[in-house]
Amino acid sequence: MMNKLISLILIVILAAAIVSSSGCASEVASESSGASATSSNAVSPADIQIQKATDMVGQFPDLAKSHVNLAAAILAKVRETGDYSLNRRAEDAIKRSLEIESNNFAAQVLQTQIYLSEHKFREGLDLAQKLAKENPNDQSVLAAITDAQTELGLYDDAVKSAQKFVDTHPNASSYTRVAHIRSLYGDVAGAIEARKLAVRIADPLDKEGLAWFNSELGKEYWNAGNFAEAEKAFERALVIFPDYHWALAGKGKILAGRGEYEKAVEIFEKLNSRVPQTDRAIFLGDLYKIIGKNEAAQKTYEEAVRRERESAASDMHRIALFWADHDTNLDEALEIARKDREVNGDLAASDTLAWCYFKKEKLVDAKRSVTEALRLKTKNSLFYFHAAMIENAMGNKPAAIKYFQLALETNPAFDLIHAEKAKQVVAELHVDK
Repeated sequence: MMNKLISLILIVILAAAIVSSSGCASEVASESSGASATSSNAVSPADIQIQKATDMVGQFPDLAKSHVNLAAAILAKVRETGDYSLNRRAEDAIKRSLEIESNNFAAQVLQTQIYLSEHKFREGLDLAQKLAKENPNDQSVLAAITDAQTELGLYDDAVKSAQKFVDTHPNASSYTRVAHIRSLYGDVAGAIEARKLAVRIADPLDKEGLAWFNSELGKEYWNAGNFAEAEKAFERALVIFPDYHWALAGKGKILAGRGEYEKAVEIFEKLNSRVPQTDRAIFLGDLYKIIGKNEAAQKTYEEAVRRERESAASDMHRIALFWADHDTNLDEALEIARKDREVNGDLAASDTLAWCYFKKEKLVDAKRSVTEALRLKTKNSLFYFHAAMIENAMGNKPAAIKYFQLALETNPAFDLIHAEKAKQVVAELHVDK
């Protein structure tokens, strides 16, 4: 099955000629998590949708579709802003629609989007599979199933689901799932080709969606260390949807990778002031640390931890990784990582657990977990770095050198702090050798 998916790009390029639009901007999971605001004072497409849907609710309060439309419009705003607190308003509208019509299919599809955007992958998968019994070829349902299976580490199932998705709906949404799975299996060139195809056939009238596909292409290039092409993709996204936060974050990382830290700080301060997100706040803290603003760094870190603890959609595994990076709260970090790995069998959960074990000097457990994280041959510099540090601590210098080199060859700017550490340690190992 995986071989078929890997060779799929040769087929879908031909299929693209007959596909006129993707129709996927309001879909699930990845799209839901990938949006940002235009200017905070501008009226966005989602604002217009919300106003129209609100008017419809006023005119037809007992019509389930009215509330479904409002929920969909609010989730479009989530995609534009990255503000997941709006999910509660969307859920209120979904709940009202289901009170009117208990089996409303569209309302339940929207609920899967909320589950997945808040990392409630098992709930999202269970609901999507229930909906698939009613409509097995619905593209939103297929997207949700594929995404949930991927995030839960059910990779064989995800490959099959992605294959069905692209067979029944050869569009930008399905191709981006193909791209993600290709990337997980180490086929970077194939992933980039699939993302480029998704960009080419995405609906040009859906500006946010088109910007998202370009941003995903930029991230794929960045992960592969192709900073020039990454920057082009992020700039295209910003032209299509000005101030798009995925694109801004990507551009900020490009600047940081070039050593233009002050410019990167400006971008991440802008993002953090609008809708703070944990990963970006930590990146901003790291930037502050590099330029010597240690008090600002500490404050930013503390705020990121506080917000994550208080969030209704808390994703504490990122905090566990942060704590391990900074050698603090290691017992709690390990406990969080263990629980996350029990629930989610994905590669990132295994990698985080490996790093927490390493910081607790449980090297055998660390090596077992990092081997699990690398089991699909994913070309991920952070995974390689963690593997290198673990191998080095265990006295396996050849393996350590190999993984340090892989980390730096794949993406020499993979992490603001760890990339420099990798260069330093690999140089020392070569000298000792």
